[in-house]
This record gives sequence, C-alpha cells and structure tokens, in this order.
Amino acid sequence: MKKLAILIIGLTLLAGVAMADHGIPPVPETQGIVTSTTIDSVGNFASSSEIQWRITDSEGGLPGVPPLAFIDESIYESVYTEDTVSNGVGLIFYDKELDIETSGQISGEWNIDALKELAFVGIDGARVTSSDTIFIDGASIQYVTEEVMICPFASAATSGFPSYCNRAEAGSTIDMTVANVRTTSTDRFVMPSGDHPVELNHDILVTELIDDLPSQGMASASMEVLIQEGRGNIVVIEGEVNPQQNGILIIVIGPDPLMERIEFSEETTVSGDITTFEKLMHYESMLTGGSDPAPLPIK
Repeated sequence: MKKLAILIIGLTLLAGVAMADHGIPPVPETQGIVTSTTIDSVGNFASSSEIQWRITDSEGGLPGVPPLAFIDESIYESVYTEDTVSNGVGLIFYDKELDIETSGQISGEWNIDALKELAFVGIDGARVTSSDTIFIDGASIQYVTEEVMICPFASAATSGFPSYCNRAEAGSTIDMTVANVRTTSTDRFVMPSGDHPVELNHDILVTELIDDLPSQGMASASMEVLIQEGRGNIVVIEGEVNPQQNGILIIVIGPDPLMERIEFSEETTVSGDITTFEKLMHYESMLTGGSDPAPLPIK
C-alpha cells in the first residue's frame, strides 16, 4: 500500500493580502559546511549530524532578544538532526550528503539540505534505527514592506508585514531488520529579501530492498505546525507639506495583537512487511498580493 500525504499552508490576512514570514537577511560574513559519507560494509555502524542555528537582525543582537523592538526586528531558529545506528551485525549501505549554507538563498536553494539513503539487512535479528528532524521557528515585529521586499510593486500591494510567530517541524523514524530508506530534509529562511517564501520540507520513502523482499519493521513520519499572526496595525497618510513639495507618505504603526492562531499535527506509522511507504511534508509562508485600505489624506 502506498501512503502519500502533502501539506501546503498559506495565510490570508488584511484585506485579501497573504502576509506572513519574510525571512531574515544574512550576516555580512557567511559560511558553508558540506559533508559526504558513504559506507558499504558488513558489521556495526553509527552516524549522527546536528545543527542548531539562531540569527537575528535586532540591534541588541542575540543576547538582547527577547524582547524584540517595536518595529523592524525579527529572529529565526532552525534545527536539523539525524541519528542512525545498528544494534548488531548487518549488511550496510549508507550514503549521506549534508550541505549547510548561511548566505541568503532564493527559491529553489536551501540553507539546510540533507539527503540520506540507507539499505540494511540484519544478521541474527540485528536491527537498524534511524531518525531525522528538521525545525524552523520565526518571530517578527511589524516591518515596512519596502524594507524587506525588492519588488517595486510590493509596497503598492501592502504597506507592511504584520507581526508573526510561526514554527514548523517535520521528521521520520525507522526501526527495521531489513531496510531500504531514502529521506530528504530542506529549509530556507535566510534570504536576500522577502520576495521568496520561507520553506521547510521533509520526505521519506521506504521501498522493497529487492523484488519480493520488502523492508521489515516500523516506519513513522510526522509534522507539526503552529501559526500565530497579526493583521498589521498600519495607517497610511498621504498629502502635501506645501505647494513646492511633492506628496509625502506617513506610515503610522501601532500595536499588533494576535489575530489568527492555527495548530496542525499529523503522524503516520506503518509496521510489518513494507512494500512502499511514502510521505511528503511541505511548509511555505510568504507575501502573495492584495491591497491595503485606501490611504488617508492630510487635510
């Protein structure tokens, strides 16, 4: 039996405007970390990876958060972990590619990109366990749109991003005597601008090792999402100071209370002889269009 689940989340706020995560710009000095692991053997093995990442644009830096300032400050956190270990002798094939990039990434590129392929046949009842988790959490005070968007038409659609506190986590676990497993984990939250969506993905595919030899054991995959959004308490005023000057634009930003809360969770588990188990999990959040209320003129 083939098990398939897809999750796509969009947010619609403020007169039809879908306003959510705008991501965060990179620090001036950026780093890249790449590892590649291949194992083809008979025996025991263990492999683990972990990254914990925090980044802010607050004037006080990470030690100064919390709190965030009244306007134009945000903080993001991301975690990726993978642990794989056998508890006895087995035939092992393990291939792992991990790419971490701290520079700003656009659509189709990732800050964290992990691919794992595992094949295992236990001898005398030996088992292999493997778990993957990827997590992203972003919190932000209101921003003026032109400060986080490159698109020159974005400010015409909406004058500002509301406050938000959004988090998403996805992962999978296997415990098997015979395994043929592939997992991918990706996220993007450090970006040159808010023109690209904040995104998180985790996919797992379990199939037969060879024809008529299914994977044997347990596989589980799950996703949890918590969305908390304001509406953006922004008032736009247009007018002229005097006949010799062009029109001016005044943006007034007030408190932005919680206007929407969404909690989502899903988990799928299968055990026994597994011919196919596939689960695709996707989270995405960005500005997608609409318009603000009409500006108020200066009298």
